[in-house]
Amino acid sequence: MDNMRRIGLIGVFFFCMNIISVPLYAKMPVMKFVYMVNYAPFSFYDENGEVIGMQPEIVQSIADRLGIEVVHELYPWERSQQMVKAGKADAMLTTPTVKRFEYAVFAKEETCPHIWNLFIRKGDERMAKLIPTFKGIEDLKKIKLIDFIGNGWTKVFMKKSDGFTNIHSVADPGVISLMLAKGRGDLVISSSSLMNYHAARHGIREQLAEYDIDWPWTRFHLVIQISRKSPWSQTGVIKAMDEVTRKIKEEGVYLQILKKYKSKIAEGYIFKSQLNDNYLTKHGFYADYDKMPKFSLPSVP
Repeated sequence: MDNMRRIGLIGVFFFCMNIISVPLYAKMPVMKFVYMVNYAPFSFYDENGEVIGMQPEIVQSIADRLGIEVVHELYPWERSQQMVKAGKADAMLTTPTVKRFEYAVFAKEETCPHIWNLFIRKGDERMAKLIPTFKGIEDLKKIKLIDFIGNGWTKVFMKKSDGFTNIHSVADPGVISLMLAKGRGDLVISSSSLMNYHAARHGIREQLAEYDIDWPWTRFHLVIQISRKSPWSQTGVIKAMDEVTRKIKEEGVYLQILKKYKSKIAEGYIFKSQLNDNYLTKHGFYADYDKMPKFSLPSVP
C-alpha cells in the first residue's frame, strides 16, 4: 500500500512539474504575410532566396517589437490578394478599397508611400517639350510606353479597352529603366522607388530624367490589412501594429528602411497621399477600429 501511495505521489509531483515548466504560450503563433513577387524594391528574393524589400522589412520591424513570429511569402499580386481573401494568408500591405474591406480589416498608419512619376531618357528633347503639355493619363495614348506585366496600377488606369494599345509590357520590372535608357520606348509612368532602385542597380540613374506629376491616384500609400478569416483579425493586433509603426517613424527606423530602398521620402520629398481622410471616412473603413480590444498574444493549446 505504501509503495502504491509513493508511486502515486511521484506521479503527482512530475505532473505538477510539467505544468510549471510549460510556458504561458506553448508556441508563438505564426502570422503569414504575403507580397507581390519580383517587385523590387518593395518585395523580392535576394541572391540567397530570402524574402527582402521595403514591405517585409517594415513588417518585420513591427512584428519584432510586438513579439509576433511572422513569415514572408511572395506570389503574383492577384494570388496574394486571393490568399488573404480566403484566409490562406493572414495579412498583406495594400491600398484600402471598398472591395478589399469586404474581406479584410485595415490599419490606419501609412506605410510604403507610392509616388508615381514620369521618366524619360535625358537628352530626349522631343519628350522634354511634350511633358509640360500633358494634363493627364489620356495624353499618354500616343506615346511609346514601357511597363511590366502584372502592374495592378496599369490594369486599372490604362486599359487596352480605353485605348491604351501603346504599351510594351515585359515580365521583369527590373529591366524597364534599362530599356528606357536604351531607347526601347519613350516614357515610363511608374513607381519612383522602383525606377530609381533599378536604375541605380544598373548604374544608369544619371541617364534618366524624372518628372513629378499630380494626377489622380499617382500619390497613394499602403496599409497593413488582415484577413477577416484570420484568427488575428479581432485580436486588436491591427491597432498595436499602428502604434508600433508610429514609434519606428518617430525613432527614424522607418526612414532608414525607405532610404535603403531608394524612396524619395528619405531624400526630403514631401509626400501627401491622395487617400485622404475624406476618402477613408466616406467608405467607413475604420468604423469599428476603436472598438477592437487591447492586443495580447492569444494562448496556443
